[in-house]
Amino acid sequence: MIVRTGSLASAADRLGMSPSAASRMIGVLEHELKLTLFSRRNRNLDLTGEGREFLRRSQHILEGLERLTDIAAQVRSVDSDPLRLVSTVPLAISVFSPVLAIWQAENPGVRSVLNIETRFDLESKVAAREYNLGILSLPVENAIVDLDVEPLVSARYEVAMARGHRLANRETLTIQDIVDEDFVALRPAQRWRKRLDAMAMSHSFAPRIVSETSSSAAALDLVRNGLGVTLADRIHAGLQEDERLVLRPLEPDMWTDYCLVTGKGRTSVATRDFSNRIRAWLTERCYSSPALARVLRFAPEAVSSRPARSLPATAN
Repeated sequence: MIVRTGSLASAADRLGMSPSAASRMIGVLEHELKLTLFSRRNRNLDLTGEGREFLRRSQHILEGLERLTDIAAQVRSVDSDPLRLVSTVPLAISVFSPVLAIWQAENPGVRSVLNIETRFDLESKVAAREYNLGILSLPVENAIVDLDVEPLVSARYEVAMARGHRLANRETLTIQDIVDEDFVALRPAQRWRKRLDAMAMSHSFAPRIVSETSSSAAALDLVRNGLGVTLADRIHAGLQEDERLVLRPLEPDMWTDYCLVTGKGRTSVATRDFSNRIRAWLTERCYSSPALARVLRFAPEAVSSRPARSLPATAN
């Protein structure tokens, strides 16, 4: 608080105590930590080197403490809060967004929040119950978080290309078909880049990468504009028909597994209902499109043959 407000007096005022009481608390903290956090010169408090390093390493913990009241409120109101959804950008666009529009039309009066987070933050914040439900590809990256993981769907690896590409009229592609193609790829260590590198290594070829980007959406748009091809699947690239982009399945077949994640313990009625609606929507899409049915497959518990039930307007 001193660092944030700029002075001991301002920090003490914000905390509702006297400057002398705040100063004593700092002394107690330094004694307990066996660190000198502040230098005291000319009646000013400035962070020492130890203080700056301690703040850097503990900032996320301190910010979490400030949110304890909010977290307690969330725990008290599992069924009264808006449905809080979280995803990465591609999965928000391809799955959450279309299903959310249908679900809220079926359940007028029910509120929702859809936020975008990084993979690591998504897992951590769902585990901390900041969000009711997330969607991601397996495996879970953060091994220390406590999540309930429900299989959703597996999507087959495909090659995305512009509609005018020379391979666009093929029904399926082999690895040999693409070894000499220009590739648009994500940055090293990103999920789809790792998949591309692993596939190339297992088939003993080096993809000719002509452009790298940190954005999946940008990669697909570069492909639409004819810069090259990229590795993707229908969940990642979108299930809607695209006038400028086509995806062709790869042989031999390789698959990405997707799941829904919730925090351990009780989930709200809205969360369970929305999860069922996602499964029903994916199942309906596959029933209506043989092309999708060939590149998506479901775990037995993930198949739904009927729409999810509607909620009362007062149930959140």
